[in-house]
Amino acid sequence: MESGFVAREAWAFEAAYQAFKSALFGAAVGILADREDAEDAVHDVLARLWQRGHAYSTARGSLRAFLIACVRNEALSRRRKSSNRLRIEQTIRPEMVEPADESLADRDRIARALELLGEKQREAIRLSFEEGLPYAEIALRLNEPAGTIKSRLSNAVRTLRAHFAAQGETL
Repeated sequence: MESGFVAREAWAFEAAYQAFKSALFGAAVGILADREDAEDAVHDVLARLWQRGHAYSTARGSLRAFLIACVRNEALSRRRKSSNRLRIEQTIRPEMVEPADESLADRDRIARALELLGEKQREAIRLSFEEGLPYAEIALRLNEPAGTIKSRLSNAVRTLRAHFAAQGETL
């Protein structure tokens, strides 16, 4: 099966999935604690490996260990993205955490604070929170590296926190 996987033969990907699906799913669900997210992570890893081609070689160890490591890394990335997004959402849009009627004064206060940000930071925030796009899609849309988008959002959050702290307010 390993030589078929290296040769990117379709039957080998299916055989690997059938042989290792319990271990792959177990690795993902142990990190993500959500069945659907775990299934998506396993599927995305196998699809990416099929598209990428020569990611695996027998010199890297057993196919099972390689696939589990790939799924584990994917699950960790998903968990990290999810926790970063939640942290940013809670900072910028507290109504997402505490469903309450947002007063016109609060909206105005937030709009004024957003004006402190640069145009690129405001655009990244708008795409993230109004359109609900993840980092990767924002990066594609703005033709920027994903790391740049993450930094831009993180810096925007710091700026907003500092602004509200200086005003003796919270976001």
